[in-house]
Amino acid sequence: MDVLTHIKEEHEQFRDLMKEIENAAGQKKKELFRELYAQLHGHHEAEEHVVFPLVKEKVGEEDKEVVREMIEEHSLGNYQFSVIEKTFVDNETWDAKFSVLKEVLEHHMKEEEDELITLARKVLSKEKLEEVLEEFETVLEKKKKEKENDLKQK
Repeated sequence: MDVLTHIKEEHEQFRDLMKEIENAAGQKKKELFRELYAQLHGHHEAEEHVVFPLVKEKVGEEDKEVVREMIEEHSLGNYQFSVIEKTFVDNETWDAKFSVLKEVLEHHMKEEEDELITLARKVLSKEKLEEVLEEFETVLEKKKKEKENDLKQK
């Protein structure tokens, strides 16, 4: 498997988890939210440390903007995650805040799949994409665990 296929599979897991969160209530909703938060944190960090630099290195200035936009969308998602984390799950605004996050994430994943992954497949060899999968997973797990520990302390 290559790293881009892995990323798309994770996107599907995130979509499923977001549906679960929408259908959950109370403490279960908060637990699922924190699971999504930690997983996406690791995923975004791995993309930014492993995949995005490889793509940026191989493309012209115009295509670098695609990578920059992906990073900015990660920042937007991170901000919304932090806002929701500070909101009690029984607060009347929690679901609305989560709905906004879901829209941001769905937009981002679609754009990443349509634009960035397409671009990456053009400029990176299949061998390179397979080679970096292990590094991607290592960064992902490390950053996910860091976020899980951070969330446990709250």
